[in-house]
Amino acid sequence: MADPKASWRRVRFSDMVTSAGATRKARGWTAGDGGIERYVGLEHLDANSPTIRRWGTPETVGENSDLRHFEPGDVILARRGIEQRKVGIAEFRGVASGHALVFRARPEVVLPGFLPYFLLSDVFMNRALEFSAGSLSKTVNLSALMRQEFALPPLEEQRRATGMLSALRRAVDLASAAMATAETLFSATLEHLFTRGLNSDGEPVRVKYLTHPPTWRVESLEALARVERGMFSHRPRNLPEFFGGPYPFVQTGDVAASRGNLTGASQMLSDHGKTYSKSFPANSILVTIAAVIGATAITTEETWCPDSIVGIVPRNSNISVRFLELALRRLRPFLEFHEATQTAQKNINLQNLRPLLIAYPTRDVQEQIVENLLAIESRIEGCRQRLVLALRLAALTTDEHLRGEA
Repeated sequence: MADPKASWRRVRFSDMVTSAGATRKARGWTAGDGGIERYVGLEHLDANSPTIRRWGTPETVGENSDLRHFEPGDVILARRGIEQRKVGIAEFRGVASGHALVFRARPEVVLPGFLPYFLLSDVFMNRALEFSAGSLSKTVNLSALMRQEFALPPLEEQRRATGMLSALRRAVDLASAAMATAETLFSATLEHLFTRGLNSDGEPVRVKYLTHPPTWRVESLEALARVERGMFSHRPRNLPEFFGGPYPFVQTGDVAASRGNLTGASQMLSDHGKTYSKSFPANSILVTIAAVIGATAITTEETWCPDSIVGIVPRNSNISVRFLELALRRLRPFLEFHEATQTAQKNINLQNLRPLLIAYPTRDVQEQIVENLLAIESRIEGCRQRLVLALRLAALTTDEHLRGEA
């Protein structure tokens, strides 16, 4: 049987693409300048999905920042944070962050429609990581990358693969749109229920930053719950004997990645390690107070936390844990933009949290509000699972067409 890859050829990356995107300082661009009205930063690119769904304007960027011009059909790759696998297909003219790279396919070698999927493949990404530097956020070395050789299928096979991958991309876009709609519904319902209650009777009452139905009670967070900071007192913190045990040790990223219940811990403490930390029981609310401000999650078991996380344990049955978590989730923008210190790394402390006013209705009304919101969250989770499945299938299909690359 003939080898189906006999017609493949090895090609230098510099022969596959041109490095497009002339660089210019942001102060040289204004909205409408030469038809340039859109700015795509790394924050506008979604991991593992080549569709660009949002953007800003050139004026929103610091005037000394470098920007790269792109044209429709170009492909934008996040150079910094390459491990996040952010690639976008440009469907309009614009400028991109200087921390991105802009590539234009050489169509006699690689089809423009195939290029973005090639860049998202494990074949390409694993090679790019080999030539990346940095600990927390890796930055790819462009000149080293351009010298690399890859095995490419012939154009006709690329064309067939592009058709399949484009169909999968549409499935990803539909799942993303459904998830965005569900998120909008959740946010609108959360705001309505916490300001108007279960019906629209009566005018909302405003207390400081709160708007709530007139029949609801208002108390400080400290009156409703114990509010205590986590800890890890030993320095240095990273000694191997502190880890590898059975005790979940949660970081701010774990809380930020959760929705409602805590979904996992990135580290596990040993018997020795937990003596330096502080734990909170199941059904405690964790709130992040450093760098990531105001993210919340509910523990499902005893959990240990560092001092960048606060644990909140309700004092009595007057308030539902889930209702209180939703109330704090709604107040996150207030904590982040009004209470947090506006320094290089934002943070808040117990003096910001303990006096925080919480409005709440009777327990039976709390349960009804929680039930309504959890029903929408269930829809969001369903959308998320479909999105993850579509992204995974797209990645597997891409790598199927590039398997065997050495």
